[in-house]
Amino acid sequence: MAWTLLLEALSSILREARRIVPMAAGIVWGVASVFVLVAIGRGFESSQRGSLEALGESFVLLRVNRPTLSRGDVRADSFVRLDGEDVEAMRAATPSVAALSPKATNWFVRAFSGRIVTRAVATGVDPAYADIVHIDLEAGGRWIDEQDLEQELPVCVIGWGVRNELFGDGPYLGQQLSLIFSRDAGDDTVFRRLEVVGALSDVELSGDDIYTSHRRQVFLPFTTWERFSPRDFQFFVLRPKEPEQKAAALQEVRDVLGARHGFDPQNENTLVPYFDSYERRAKIDAVFGGLETFLSAVGALILALGAVGVANVVLMSVTARTFEFGLRRALGCRRRWIFVQVFLEAGLVCLLSGLLGFGLGVLGIEVVSRIDLPSGFAAPRAELSSAWLPGVLLLVVSLAAAAWPATRAARTPVARALSGGKL
Repeated sequence: MAWTLLLEALSSILREARRIVPMAAGIVWGVASVFVLVAIGRGFESSQRGSLEALGESFVLLRVNRPTLSRGDVRADSFVRLDGEDVEAMRAATPSVAALSPKATNWFVRAFSGRIVTRAVATGVDPAYADIVHIDLEAGGRWIDEQDLEQELPVCVIGWGVRNELFGDGPYLGQQLSLIFSRDAGDDTVFRRLEVVGALSDVELSGDDIYTSHRRQVFLPFTTWERFSPRDFQFFVLRPKEPEQKAAALQEVRDVLGARHGFDPQNENTLVPYFDSYERRAKIDAVFGGLETFLSAVGALILALGAVGVANVVLMSVTARTFEFGLRRALGCRRRWIFVQVFLEAGLVCLLSGLLGFGLGVLGIEVVSRIDLPSGFAAPRAELSSAWLPGVLLLVVSLAAAAWPATRAARTPVARALSGGKL
């Protein structure tokens, strides 16, 4: 009996193919469009989350501002200069902070090995920096440790960009690297030689932000940096004990530095976050949550229009077969069998159109993946995780499109059907 109903449904679809195909094309296009858009959105989301993971997901990069100035003010006196004593004071009086490290930076110094010269950023950090920010070292190397810090050893860990430009594919561990520090715009230039003890892996996915990227960093022990560098520092990183304690941790830092440097600790503008991984993650969640809602609405609208067309065509077919259904009822056919047959007709049209739409979507994703996408976009891939949204929409649309004409056909009184009355 089931096979008979299925064959009859397919036969009816073939008879009405000229009417059904244009309407089913709307479902094909809707499923393919949503599938491709979801895959592109997931690719972009994965690249953004991967980029955040490569930097670290639980830290804040901070600078202490003068209370009356904005972040955009880059004058020499626009920020508070910090030193090692400030770091120790913060560690001693910030119970909400799990880890803290200076990020003492000399921008755009020259680094050279032999005759090869490149631009680098010399950065003094504590060993705790690797517990706060994600540090992925190449095999064989090591990170800065407490012994380096205590003995002010001239060692360094280099970013993959510096390693690539100075050493290429050759050995770099144990090699000498020199940095040129200068004071007062070139006067009193100082050359410092360092031993390379490690290098960072190339894990950054996009961007080259001057404040967060490790590509051109040359990391030194903070005490070594203090001895080499001609100035104090402005930036530091911290990780609160719990994400919920971030606000408390920042207030504790303001209290300490406000007392030491004479500014109002209640003024939140004095502590400027240059990178906040917690806020970045919240923005990513909000943006891509909204994007998925938008795609759901667009996909539902496109598929609904196609489903209405299919349901209308099937209903017209059912109307033309009114006498047939009345005769079947008179000969003992039950309502549910008529309902099932008509339901199969509309449902099969939607489902077959959906499968064709998925196939077209896979082809579209393959085409898009071969295009050079902007920085920050990962190539979309046809994955099951990208198919659930159009799949759910297709299922709902199929049920809705099939239920209406099937119910009308099954509920038509026998006498009206045999007399040729309308459904």
